[in-house]
Amino acid sequence: MKKFSCVLIIISFIIAPSIYARPNWHTWVQQLRSEALSKGISSYNFDRIFRDLRPNPKLLRLDRNQPEQRLTYIKYRNSRGDAYRIKLGRNRLRKHSRLLHRIGKIYGVSPCFIVSLWGLESSYGHYMGTFNVVRSLATLAYDGRRSRFFRKELFLALRMVQDGHVRYPFKGEWAGASGQSQFLPSSFYRYAVDHDRDGRIDIWRSYPDIFASIANYLHKNNWQPGQPVLVHVKLPYHFDKSLASLKVTKPVYEWYRRGVRIAHGQRTPNENLKASILKPYGGPALMVFNNFKTIMTWNYSSYYAGTVNHVAQGICR
Repeated sequence: MKKFSCVLIIISFIIAPSIYARPNWHTWVQQLRSEALSKGISSYNFDRIFRDLRPNPKLLRLDRNQPEQRLTYIKYRNSRGDAYRIKLGRNRLRKHSRLLHRIGKIYGVSPCFIVSLWGLESSYGHYMGTFNVVRSLATLAYDGRRSRFFRKELFLALRMVQDGHVRYPFKGEWAGASGQSQFLPSSFYRYAVDHDRDGRIDIWRSYPDIFASIANYLHKNNWQPGQPVLVHVKLPYHFDKSLASLKVTKPVYEWYRRGVRIAHGQRTPNENLKASILKPYGGPALMVFNNFKTIMTWNYSSYYAGTVNHVAQGICR
């Protein structure tokens, strides 16, 4: 019994800080209010938003219970970038062709990729999310697991309301991204563009602002006009698996020397371009370039970057 009691005491000391370190919701909101006011958020806006706001317990389940089963790369790509999404993308490209090509020329970004990202993020504006963005960010900031990140995004979401970019409450996906481009508040302030020059950045309804904001994101993250995103390759039997990493970059000609070959039907890249080799779960092997890594700044997933390329190529085939 003594040993059991000691174990309970030790466990209570380990658990206690996590229980008592976080204040109750009301106290936390009051602390948040002081900081928000110091950042220029008006007491009127803060108080009307937080008057009846409560955490959303559903978000914590979504944040903690991500799917454990690993999809193969091809299954992920073909489900998210299916034929119907590509067909819709072709229609949208035709519909907005003049505007997309004008914006693409300004930012040095292919309209195919602007439309691809638009389609993958919000299904071409048909689904922008149903969660109250401020409530979502407040819940995740209060939770504590990634509180610093979400607290920063929360203050920027309040600033979006304060600056008149959007009316409260505005909706988005569960982790706080919103608009047809699905920008987090920090991305909104860093990349969103008032392309139609109406005095308001509107990534919810203005096609000029939506397309220019997507293009500006890629441009500012080092998109290289005219360069490929990826090609499928065949690896030699003796290929060193440790070289299949985004951290390993070599000119294409060097990969050729190591026995890597471009798969049949793929466009041959410039031999002087720098590239990395990836072998996603389920294959195929990929040679990826700078623009692939640019897409990964949007969503740090090689599956996602490959799918953006797949949809873009399907739209503009």
